[in-house]
Amino acid sequence: MPTPTRRWLGLVCLTAALLIIGLEVTVLTVALPTLATAVGASTSELQWITNAFTLPFAALLLPSTALGTRGRKPLLMTGLALFAAGSAVAVQADSASALIASRALMGAGAAAAVPHALSLAPSLASPAGRQAAAALASAGFALGLPLGPVVGGWLLVAFGWQSIFVVNVVVILAALAGVALVVPEPRRRRVEPVDAVCTVLVLTGTSALAYAVTEATVRGWAHPVILPVFLAGAVLLSAMVIRLIRTRSPLADAALWRHRRFTWSICTLSCITLLLLALLFMIPQYLQQVQGYDAWASGLRLMPMMAGLALGAVVGGRLATVVDAKWTLVLGMLLWSLGLGWIGQLSHGSSYPAAAGALVTTGLALGFTLPTALGALTSSLAPEKATTAHTLADACRQIAAALGIAVLGSVLNATYRRELRAEAPAGLADGVVDEARRSIAGAADAAATLPAREGEDLVTLAQHAFVTGMTTTARIGATMTVVLTLLLVVCMPTVRREPIRAA
Repeated sequence: MPTPTRRWLGLVCLTAALLIIGLEVTVLTVALPTLATAVGASTSELQWITNAFTLPFAALLLPSTALGTRGRKPLLMTGLALFAAGSAVAVQADSASALIASRALMGAGAAAAVPHALSLAPSLASPAGRQAAAALASAGFALGLPLGPVVGGWLLVAFGWQSIFVVNVVVILAALAGVALVVPEPRRRRVEPVDAVCTVLVLTGTSALAYAVTEATVRGWAHPVILPVFLAGAVLLSAMVIRLIRTRSPLADAALWRHRRFTWSICTLSCITLLLLALLFMIPQYLQQVQGYDAWASGLRLMPMMAGLALGAVVGGRLATVVDAKWTLVLGMLLWSLGLGWIGQLSHGSSYPAAAGALVTTGLALGFTLPTALGALTSSLAPEKATTAHTLADACRQIAAALGIAVLGSVLNATYRRELRAEAPAGLADGVVDEARRSIAGAADAAATLPAREGEDLVTLAQHAFVTGMTTTARIGATMTVVLTLLLVVCMPTVRREPIRAA
């Protein structure tokens, strides 16, 4: 096979793998109501099914990048194999705990694969085409996030929820074979040490915080386990920060954080990722369980957000060259406030066009902020800092995604459970109420065991409770964006051309 053909085949394999991994971040959002019934998952377990992927992905991303200096291709292949193995286990999962474990394995595989797939892509093109190759690979991963709900909805309706993971196995194994055959191992760079202590601290600390916040909605903060676990998580993450500062750990260059433009770009990226994943946790359940659409129809009804994203990226990109990235981000965060505030005004009786308007607005906000923040991230850094900066940004975004689902998802869950308990008719058996409080899908299952009129009343009550939780969560998110907007105005500098230097 001619060398150019082998190179393009290798690039296709890398891009396909990155697309599937990108899809995995959001593909289950439309499947959550189905999973609640299929594996008997409560709302808190649905949060863990989502977070089980993002937590190891975030914690292992930086050490995986450092390990890549010992050989990027072997680590890429190991990551793809782990991702495929986790997907294969998920196909057979018959409980929430099994699905959570399989998703954790997939997250670890993604952390090993993504940075090295992105770094190997340019080496498969000629010098003139390396920038295009890098852009193609990055676009593959980025496109997976908005396409996830649409693809997931179609697969769910056509073939069942297991098909989502079957597709993962097929595509990743094909990509793995292609990588083994046609992707060369580049010349190794200087070997960098891996800070195993920091890796353990970030994984355990973030997991402990997520566990405490998620389970507190079910067990209550007074439970003897919750508060100690929360405090332990805070101590572990504090220890990680102290270690980074004192040892100048290669896991994350502390000199980068002294550059305010970099720091506020990271804060913006983390905030919008947190909000996006929280929205994709809530809105598909709202469309399916409250407005009555199936998974495929729900995925299609998320398309206004994608249209807004495309338009916002074009307009925001042009605006950033005129008024500077800082003011583009400020405008984007204001759009986030407007979109989330709009969602905060939805009610049980709201029509889909009202939700679509909010989705368009949040899509525009995402288009204004995501590409602009990524561009501002390295605009004033020396070229040799760019890879570390982007890897660090990806890690922070995944941590924010996990904590966003944990914190905002817990607000949703706590409000739903409180409203349902407070408004439940006195004649309902405790077992029926307890089943309904597990999740809104559980309420539909519980209603099926009741006489028709009582069942309809329970479903309506659960829908009202869910919408109350969703709107409360959206208003909290809107408040967060207003605060961040003010901080950006005061603290983020405009473009500076001097490269940052390591201390």
